[in-house]
Amino acid sequence: MMEFWSRLVLLNVFFASTTAYWLPETLGTSVTTCTVPKNKAGDDDSPSIAATVAACSNSSRVIFSDNETYTLMTPLSFTGLNNVEFVINGNVSLPSNVSYVESVVRNSTFYPGHWITFSSSTGITFTGSEDASTGWFIGHGEEWWPMANNGKNTRRPHYFFFDVTSLRIRDVKFYNPVAWVYKIQGSDVYMTNITLDARSDDPIGAFPFNTDGVDVSAKDVVIDGWTSWSGDDVLNVSPPATNVTMRNVVAYGTHGVSVSCADGTGGNYLFENAMIYDSLFGARFKGALGTTCNLSNVTWRNFGVFNTSYPIHFIEDYEDQGLGVSDRKNTSLAAYAYNFTWENIVTLTSETLSDGSCVTDPCWSYTDGESNQKGLYIMCKDAAHCQDFQFNNIILFGADGKVGEMECTGLNGVTGMGIPCTNGTLPTQN
Repeated sequence: MMEFWSRLVLLNVFFASTTAYWLPETLGTSVTTCTVPKNKAGDDDSPSIAATVAACSNSSRVIFSDNETYTLMTPLSFTGLNNVEFVINGNVSLPSNVSYVESVVRNSTFYPGHWITFSSSTGITFTGSEDASTGWFIGHGEEWWPMANNGKNTRRPHYFFFDVTSLRIRDVKFYNPVAWVYKIQGSDVYMTNITLDARSDDPIGAFPFNTDGVDVSAKDVVIDGWTSWSGDDVLNVSPPATNVTMRNVVAYGTHGVSVSCADGTGGNYLFENAMIYDSLFGARFKGALGTTCNLSNVTWRNFGVFNTSYPIHFIEDYEDQGLGVSDRKNTSLAAYAYNFTWENIVTLTSETLSDGSCVTDPCWSYTDGESNQKGLYIMCKDAAHCQDFQFNNIILFGADGKVGEMECTGLNGVTGMGIPCTNGTLPTQN
């Protein structure tokens, strides 16, 4: 265990030296500033927000006042904006009434798929408050999570959708989102100092299903500084995304810093400087069963993954194991992954290989050969689908604190990876 703690100290020193954030600005100096008036006569602040944005027009700064909570009873959709900053000094809340929100989500006339939508726009900035007591986007997820079959409820709201060029988001905080937070398309995206707090008082009986942080299919993306407590992926990147970097991450309860692939082509993804605790997955790839795609140049490096069921997990036949494999799936298809690298990663596997999202037997996340002594799973269809894999300085510990193990298929006999494809301990740790 001395090696484990020495490695942890080195990781902490490294993190301490890489926490400066840089966020390029898009808002010019000659801007119109407008403050959103709080609706004192009714419950819905969405109309006044929409009216303020329209009146303030482009090259503007729209301010949400401190000590106010704005309630969005109706979804907001913006298009054609140019050079607009939203300053979130107050709180912005979704409705707390579950039945009401479900009725809105059912109505496609009012709900386009997300509660807040930006499209065909350029130069959109969100600036939150550095005051931890205000400036929150409030989702009231705690009203939803205890509901039976909440994880399969198709009437849950998605929060933000962006399809814009030049998006800047900094110091933005979310408290108890119902489920999915960000979906980002477009290009030229910078995010920094994001907080997502979806902690449940009952993580088994009221699990925060699908509280994903950000789903990225954009190009030229940097996310620098992320802290979250959630019940799903910190990040999921998928084609056609290209040139995506996420760094300086602290996450609890997550389903991973993830890449997924069902179709298309993408690549040039870098994930670095992450500390992941008490989670189901850590550094994760999921290739959908019965589909094919092409991904290249993907790296996870400088990760500490502790008390986590599947710390490093690469799988090419991703499917809900609780449902089983459909006869309609073409199991001959799989993702093509080229030049994947895992570097400077230390892991400690949790005693239990599940979390509150496991409501079937087997759990949806069940993996062949799984064990709480294993910290690295590389499950390739064959060597043709997994080429130029590299593993450097990987240190695994099982739940008992002893040297951990690897589970590997499809790459048996392949050399030059830094480690062999084996089902046991790594030679580099023996």
